[in-house]
Amino acid sequence: MNQQDRAVTPVISTIFMVAVVIVLAATTSMFLLGVTEDINEPAPNVADITGEFELETDAFQSNQIVRITHVAGDDVSVDEMEIVVRASGPGVNTEVRLINLPAKDWSIDSSNMQGDKNLIDSTSRTPSGAKIQNQVIVSADSNVWSTGDTIQFRIKTGAADFRDGETPDADKLKVIIVHTESNAIISESTFTP
Repeated sequence: MNQQDRAVTPVISTIFMVAVVIVLAATTSMFLLGVTEDINEPAPNVADITGEFELETDAFQSNQIVRITHVAGDDVSVDEMEIVVRASGPGVNTEVRLINLPAKDWSIDSSNMQGDKNLIDSTSRTPSGAKIQNQVIVSADSNVWSTGDTIQFRIKTGAADFRDGETPDADKLKVIIVHTESNAIISESTFTP
């Protein structure tokens, strides 16, 4: 065997090993690319919110108004969100999920609620008859929760009353906004008036 024949074996083995690595890399990348197609888009980044729960707001006795204001971060389309509202306390433990948003016109009706449909005031009126406008989550509004926008709705006093000495006695309200496309919580506010 001469010296030239021996040099061919290492070259062929190196070429063979490179081919095997390329085939394995191609197979692995095809598998991984197929798996990543099923991963959801990331949730919008709502960097900051402010929450407000007003027991009595004005001379019309508009009561139990919830306001969640988007202070900073990404815009969120209302049709990609659901809002979970939980009221609890000595006299009540109930929950409703606002779905199929935006609601029609200025009112949230039973088709937009899952759970205790008595918790959210769908009439959008005060006891004296003054109109309370739900905001952002209704079709008559912008349908995008952007910086500076406020989501607003009313908790019925007959389902959970946060005022002192009233029934059914409630002392904690939790409002969670869920991004449905990613199934991620983008806002969570707890109120203990």
